[in-house]
Amino acid sequence: MLNTPCHIAACLATAVTAGVIAPASAQLNYLANGGFETPGVDSPALGWQAAAAGYSLSSDARTGDFALQLSSPQLNAAVALQNSVEGGLQDPLIVGDTPTLSFWARGFAGTTGNVGYALRYLDADGNILADTGITAFQDQINPDTYTQITLAAAVVPVNASAAFIEFSQAIGPIDDVNLLAGTVLIDDVELISSIAIPEPTALALLGLGGLSLIHRRRLG
Repeated sequence: MLNTPCHIAACLATAVTAGVIAPASAQLNYLANGGFETPGVDSPALGWQAAAAGYSLSSDARTGDFALQLSSPQLNAAVALQNSVEGGLQDPLIVGDTPTLSFWARGFAGTTGNVGYALRYLDADGNILADTGITAFQDQINPDTYTQITLAAAVVPVNASAAFIEFSQAIGPIDDVNLLAGTVLIDDVELISSIAIPEPTALALLGLGGLSLIHRRRLG
C-alpha cells in the first residue's frame, strides 16, 4: 500500500527511533585563531589586530606553540583585538544565542599595571549594540600557572552581526618606588555558542535514514 509521505521533520525523528544514529553536535566558536597558532602578516597573530604597542606572540604557550603576549611600555598600553566577522572571517552571530567567552591567562600585570578584556556585539555597520566594558582580571592570575577565566555572555540582540573581543594591558609610571613592569600571556580563547550545530556528515546520515524510511513506507 502506498502511504502519504510524512513531514520531513517527523520522518527524521522517526528515523532516529528506527535505529539511525542521531547527529552529533558541534559547538560553534565565533573567534578565529584563539590558540594564536597562526602568525599574522600585518599583526603578530592572524585575525587579531594591534591597537597599541606591546602585543606580540610568546612560545610560553598553554597549548600548541604560541600564546598572545601583552607587555606594554610604561605610561602606555598593549592591545589585541578581533572583529569576528571582518578580522576573523567567522560566521555571523546567531540572534538569541548566549555564548560563553573563555580564555586562559598567566603572568603579572605590573606594579602599576592592569589587564582586562571586553566583549562587544556589533551590527553590520560597526555600531555597538552591547558592551561588557573592560573587565580587569589581574587579580585572578599568577605568574606560574595558566588560569581559566570565563564569562557567560549576554543574549545576542537583534541586528547583531559580529563579536568584538579586546584584550588590553596598561602600565603606569615605573620608577624607584614602582619598580616592575608586567607581562601577561593569554591562550586558547573561545567564544562558544550555546546552540548545538549538527555535524554535516551526521546530518547526511540522518537524512539518508529518513529517506530510506519514506521509501519503505511507500512500498509497504
